[in-house]
Amino acid sequence: MSEDKYKKFKGYKFAPNTYKVTGDAIRAYAKATGDLKPEYTDPDDSKIIAPPSFLSVVFLPSFYGAGKLAEEGIIKDLTKLLHGGQRYEYYQPIRPGDVLVSQVEVVDMYVKNEMLFMIFDIPIKKQDDTLVGKVVTTAIIRKGGF
Repeated sequence: MSEDKYKKFKGYKFAPNTYKVTGDAIRAYAKATGDLKPEYTDPDDSKIIAPPSFLSVVFLPSFYGAGKLAEEGIIKDLTKLLHGGQRYEYYQPIRPGDVLVSQVEVVDMYVKNEMLFMIFDIPIKKQDDTLVGKVVTTAIIRKGGF
């Protein structure tokens, strides 16, 4: 497949995903990750914030739109998919009651060493458009999977 096929996806945005934050979800995440600080586990919702890595809970459903990449023949075999890493940026605390919107954008897609690298930018905003965080993640498809 030509490099042009990949370049056309630069700037492509998946459908936005909305997530309503609850105190129970924050506490469950804190428990599951073993981060039991009182600011994450207090039974009073008004006293807690989400751990920074809670952004993963918010953005992962945004990748349901990745089916478009399969439809276009970019991804042919998901067993060749590797997680290439991710970076989080935090701007504001996340609290119970927040309604957050995330939307995955393809920022780069290229072939290197017979592997397809896909770089995604995922801003996470409150419904009033206030940016609370951002995730940059890399997915790699090994030879035979693209």
